[in-house]
Amino acid sequence: MKKFNCFSIEYYPEHQVLIWKIKDTGMPNFCIKGLEEFKEFAIWIKEYFSDPTRPLRYIVSASEHDGIYNMGGDLPFFLANIRSGNTKQLTRYAHLCIDAIYEIYTSFGLPALTIALVEGNAYGGGLECALAHDYSIAEEKAKFCLPENKFNLFPGMGAYSLLFRKLQAKDANAILKDGKIYKAEYLHGLGLIEKVAKDGKAIMALHTFLKKIGERFNFEYYHIQSKKKVFPLQKEELLKITDLWVEACMKTSIQDLRRMEILVYAQTRKAKVAV
Repeated sequence: MKKFNCFSIEYYPEHQVLIWKIKDTGMPNFCIKGLEEFKEFAIWIKEYFSDPTRPLRYIVSASEHDGIYNMGGDLPFFLANIRSGNTKQLTRYAHLCIDAIYEIYTSFGLPALTIALVEGNAYGGGLECALAHDYSIAEEKAKFCLPENKFNLFPGMGAYSLLFRKLQAKDANAILKDGKIYKAEYLHGLGLIEKVAKDGKAIMALHTFLKKIGERFNFEYYHIQSKKKVFPLQKEELLKITDLWVEACMKTSIQDLRRMEILVYAQTRKAKVAV
């Protein structure tokens, strides 16, 4: 099994399950190093599981960080490149995010279902990542938020495309615009989360869920594929929106960037890492 610096991998052939986790090596966000390695991971998973002797039905994402699924974008990276006017670097980062989101959304080109196992908070890009999966299982303690409008930006890595396909326009608009922190039960009520697990019981809930859908995998798989045909999502759409995000970044004010800095310090305290 291939080793990665930013991800750990567990494969259970008897259950046809692959679980990949973001390693606890620092801030639990999408840094450019991790995004670049994710491209390698995507190539590996396609090649490795193209072998029929390695059966795969389920690709599960999770995190090794205690209480955090993912905090989203690399805000210090954003600040540095906005202040220096480096649109090339921001665009590169944004496109790497879309590469990752679309690989998840399309199950890495494999005939498998994707599941986000959310055992902690998912903010910004972390929520967008969870939304890109076919299903999400979240612990009761997990909280979800799109905080970008707090510093006069919008979530540019898939939230618009995914939420407007999964929800009614009113509910999608509310989540995109109000910046509120939502509990797992609320998003479950909207249909964004498939199952809410007791705290500390996410793995158990995953096993139960896989057993349930495994009994009717043929239906579940083609049900998901049919929905994606009814509401198709092309990568070009995601790229156009993320290019708008880069444009919006360059129009933020000093006050907006100061608010972003405040969020950086809040995240580092939450994640217990050094700035």
